[in-house]
Amino acid sequence: MLSLKKKSFVVLLPCLLTLFGCNRIEITVPQGYTGGVYLIKSNVPKDELTLDSNGIGYITEDTFEDLKWQPIVHDASGKDLTANLVGYNPSAFWGVGKSESIKPKMKIEYMGFEIVPDNLKGQKQYYDRDLFKLVDTLKVK
Repeated sequence: MLSLKKKSFVVLLPCLLTLFGCNRIEITVPQGYTGGVYLIKSNVPKDELTLDSNGIGYITEDTFEDLKWQPIVHDASGKDLTANLVGYNPSAFWGVGKSESIKPKMKIEYMGFEIVPDNLKGQKQYYDRDLFKLVDTLKVK
């Protein structure tokens, strides 16, 4: 039989792990990359968080549903880019979007943010991409 202290710990542990960002993801971008970051909801079995030259990576449906915290981001050389990240707005880091096409009929759902150059830290730039021309459609859910 578990004591009250042990029961409390078992119940609180998942809450504490979430609270302290243990479900944060780590993203790697190409060296010198600035622009939009787009994590595409996809059918990949495991998150693909090393982004291509267009800032595109692929995440599972579970990650898409559970992602709440600002990610850890560095470039391919290991440089920490935390200071260069710009979220959707002050109260929500992740922007969530959906793009649909008629021909071929396709829907792309994504989560995103921006990486800005050092001289524009903290300033949203509204980078935009035509995801239908850049996304690997075989990976789209």
